[in-house]
Amino acid sequence: MPIIRRLAITAAALLCIAASPLKGDYHRLDRGAPRPATTPTGPVLVYYGASWCGPCRAFIPELIAAYPRLRQQGVEILFVADESCAAALDYARTVRMPWLLLPCDPARTARLRRLGGSALPGLVLLDATGNVSASSWHANGTSGPRATLARILSEWP
Repeated sequence: MPIIRRLAITAAALLCIAASPLKGDYHRLDRGAPRPATTPTGPVLVYYGASWCGPCRAFIPELIAAYPRLRQQGVEILFVADESCAAALDYARTVRMPWLLLPCDPARTARLRRLGGSALPGLVLLDATGNVSASSWHANGTSGPRATLARILSEWP
């Protein structure tokens, strides 16, 4: 393979890695306080929600109930908030989210928000490299997280 082609492929691969929405630090609640957590190495189910969102508050018990099964399947959940950092942390504490949280990083939150739609709640399944494998958003702007969660649970062993 010519050297220029190899350099172009290498540069493209590095650009993809640098732009990966999964790259960065994570937190997990420990007795209500955010603590550093390990970076996920497998698929990540991104949960988009907010404390002010009634449908989010109605959906969260289902997601919490599904979490142990998802973890057994190697899938981690990441919460991406559609509100201030303080409100997001309060929401995570209130509902006792057992999964990963983003540190307060508006630029990274915005990058992850671009993967989904505007309707809440929403789910996006990313593979280990950050590519979208499934999404709860429909072309008409609505979101169907229950159906997406059921599909993910049924398609994985």
